[in-house]
Amino acid sequence: MPQLAGDARKRAKLRQMKLVATGALLAMALVFALCAHFKAQVPLLGWLQAFSEAAMIGGLADWFAVVALFGHPGGVPLPHTAIVPTNKDRIGKQLGDFVEQNFLTPENIRARLEALDIATAVVSWFAEGEHARAAIAVLRDELPRFARAADEPEIERAIARVVNEELARIDLANLAARLLSALTRDGRHQGVLDDLLPVVVRRLDLYRNEMKLRFGRKSLLTPPWVDSFIVDRFVDGIIDLIDEIARNPEHEARREFDKAVRQFIRSLRTDPSMAAKIDEFRGSLLRGKTIDAAVKSAWRAVATRIATPPAPGGRASDTWLAGILASVAAEMLEDRGLLDRLNANVLAAIEAGLRRFGNQFAVLIEDIVKRWDTREVSERVELELGPDLQYIRLNGTFIGGLAGVALHALQMAAGLAV
Repeated sequence: MPQLAGDARKRAKLRQMKLVATGALLAMALVFALCAHFKAQVPLLGWLQAFSEAAMIGGLADWFAVVALFGHPGGVPLPHTAIVPTNKDRIGKQLGDFVEQNFLTPENIRARLEALDIATAVVSWFAEGEHARAAIAVLRDELPRFARAADEPEIERAIARVVNEELARIDLANLAARLLSALTRDGRHQGVLDDLLPVVVRRLDLYRNEMKLRFGRKSLLTPPWVDSFIVDRFVDGIIDLIDEIARNPEHEARREFDKAVRQFIRSLRTDPSMAAKIDEFRGSLLRGKTIDAAVKSAWRAVATRIATPPAPGGRASDTWLAGILASVAAEMLEDRGLLDRLNANVLAAIEAGLRRFGNQFAVLIEDIVKRWDTREVSERVELELGPDLQYIRLNGTFIGGLAGVALHALQMAAGLAV
């Protein structure tokens, strides 16, 4: 609808400008006729006659030139007229080549993208919680369609290949530190304790008899009722302690947990021995089949999960995932070097794509123009350029008139005027 309304406005403006340009030409013809009739009584009308005569010639010449672009003037198929419809395919090819060679060049794209700082813009967008939730929602809605259409073995092999390549290249210790920093931002890791401690309590209570039996095996000199009493008191004490930790966010054990996590993150970033251990672990992963098996298992679990329709209002996990995504993005924003590397990789990928596929844009434009109807092409170009071309007719009329006055002055000066 907006396009139709825009075309209607363009057609109205084109009709208006045609009427103005044609009206100016007819006005000059009328002035010329009146001057030719009354010049004998009013000699000064010779100047106006010269203006109107040359204006008619200039206006007619520009009318012919404008009409020749889109059709045959007066319906006569003169050579080199109807230029646009006759040369539609050539225009499409030249337009495609022009766009490819002057706009879609690696140099132009690089200069523009360097100024945009794409990595910062994208990461900043994901750092907003609402944006992250929107991205997760779109991904959740689109993944089922992709999963149904995908060839699982091929996808598993592709993912495993990429994971192995990236795992061999990245600074795994620094990456782990960044991920942990994101996951523990604003005390999120305390939620792990909130979920874990009740499980520990249930397990301790469930395994009372097993602990009594094992305690009895280690303490052969004490009667069973003593073993039971000691184990029960021990388990009850542990449960009380765990319950106290679970209920008190400021408990000393929680602070020790925070301290241990922060110390581990520092070790990941600064301790060479920790980095060496992680590199050794990475090597063992790359040498074995662990990653392939993990990717296969993870992909099938994800495919099963995303194929399950979400409950009304979405999944609770969406909010959790969005929070993680936003936190990771916020962490990335603090590392200018990482953002610069991302920008460099994006630019390199785009440049490589343009060098390899840039000519496809020219071919695409050429093919689109070829498929257009000849009349449609003429109408479309005239709608876009027609009003300006009508101004050319007006300018031709006016400039032609001025040229006629100048020639008339030269004739007067040379004594040649009639």
